[in-house]
Amino acid sequence: MIFNYNFKFNIEKINSFISQNNLKILDFGCGLGNWKISDLKSTKVKKIVFFDKDRKLIKHLKKKYNLKKVEVEFNYKKLQNKEFNLIIISSVIQYIPPAKLKNILFFLTKKKQNVYIILNDIPFLPRPIEFMLLPLFNLKRFFFVTSLLFSSQYNDLNYFLYKKKDFRIYTKKFKIRFIKNFHDLKFLRYGVIMKLK
Repeated sequence: MIFNYNFKFNIEKINSFISQNNLKILDFGCGLGNWKISDLKSTKVKKIVFFDKDRKLIKHLKKKYNLKKVEVEFNYKKLQNKEFNLIIISSVIQYIPPAKLKNILFFLTKKKQNVYIILNDIPFLPRPIEFMLLPLFNLKRFFFVTSLLFSSQYNDLNYFLYKKKDFRIYTKKFKIRFIKNFHDLKFLRYGVIMKLK
């Protein structure tokens, strides 16, 4: 796992943006897991499903989040039959081509109602420009990204930008609201909350 940046979701902050009780969360592209155990123990969280394409993470996630309400599912096709009302896709959208993202979002919300999607940490600047601006906004993340530059695994990844206008294609199916990034790059990246109509 090349991405091991120390960021944690905050359930209170999420709750301030969505009106949903008994959160059943799908953390899509979860990586090593960005949740505090105390937040997952909250009565606001009924269930959370972790999903990532890197199957090597299964054992790590099961050990890290050893709670009854936590499920680790790495079979993409089974996700459609899981029950959830919040999908979080954080810090991975830049590695998903736009057409594939659309397929993923439509697949995950098929046959569902009252579902929110939070897309977080969305880049809108080309990677070199964002990298040059990073020290001005977040020195810690600058050093983290600098360490990735020497990884062939990171350099081989395709990188996609998403402008706000790119989300117009979703307006028939979702209500869309742009928000500040939950992550620590408030000015270089943004977030989107999508609510299934």
